[in-house]
Amino acid sequence: MNKNEIANLKMQGFILQNDGKHFALRIKTDAGCMDSEKIDKLSEISKKYGRNYISFTVRLCVEIPWINYEDIPEIKEELKNSSLISGGTGNTVRPLVACKGTVCTHGLIDSQKICNELDSLFFGKKLPHKFKIGISGCPNNCAKAQLNDVGIIGQRIPKINEENCNGCTLCLKSCSVDAITIVDKKAVIDYEKCVNCGKCGESCKRKCISLKDGVLISVGGKFGKKYKIGENIGIYDAPNLEKIVCEIMDYFKENADSHERFGDTIDRTGISSLKEKLKDY
Repeated sequence: MNKNEIANLKMQGFILQNDGKHFALRIKTDAGCMDSEKIDKLSEISKKYGRNYISFTVRLCVEIPWINYEDIPEIKEELKNSSLISGGTGNTVRPLVACKGTVCTHGLIDSQKICNELDSLFFGKKLPHKFKIGISGCPNNCAKAQLNDVGIIGQRIPKINEENCNGCTLCLKSCSVDAITIVDKKAVIDYEKCVNCGKCGESCKRKCISLKDGVLISVGGKFGKKYKIGENIGIYDAPNLEKIVCEIMDYFKENADSHERFGDTIDRTGISSLKEKLKDY
C-alpha cells in the first residue's frame, strides 16, 4: 500500500490502525440510531472479518477494527447490499451528531429528526476543511454543541405577563440558574442569566409565562489541541435551519483560506459579516 491508497481508503471509511497492517471500518449511523437489521449485519461483519467486537466513536458512529486489507473489496460489497454507509472523513461535512432530545424528558426540539434532515442534505459535502455539526435538544447541551463548527441548541424563551403574576415563587423555585427574582410580588427574569430552558413556564400554574420555541446557533467551535468554544450568534426559528446552515457553509467556502478551520476563518474575517449574511432569518 502506498500513501495515496491509504488516503483513499480512509475517505471510504477504512482507517489504517497503529499497527500499520489492519484497518478500522467506520460506519455512519442515523443521528446515533440504527435499526436491528443493520446492527445484526455489523455483528456478522465483525465476526467474519474482525475480532468479534464493535466500538463506537464520539460522534455516535460505529467502528469495526482489525479488518485485513485483503478483505476490503468483499466488505464493500456486503455494505452495499445492506444499505450501510462507510466514510465520514476528509475535508467534508462529517457525520452529524445529536443528543437523545427526541425522547428525553428535557428535550425542547426533535433533535434526531433535525439531525437526520440536515445530514441528508449536507453529509459528505466538500468544504475547505472538515466541518462538524452538533445538535442538543435543550440547554443541558449533552451533545456539546459549541464544540462543533455549527452548534444547535433547543430553546424555550420565557416572557412574563405581569398582570397575571401574583409572585407565588413557583417559577423562582424551578429556575436552576437563579435567573428569576420576585420584585413587588411580580416575577422578573434576568435574561443575562436565563438559558431558555422553559422550566419556569412549565411550573407556572397561572399560565402567566408564555414560551416561544427556537434554536440557539453557535459557530466556529472545535476540539483538539487548539480547542475553541463556538460563539453564539442568535436564536432562530427551527424551520429555517436548513437555509441558515447552507448560508453558513457558503460563507465558509467564500472566505476560508486554504486548509483553514471555520473558527479560524471567523476570527480572521470577523463575526459581524456572518451575522449580516443571516440577518433576514
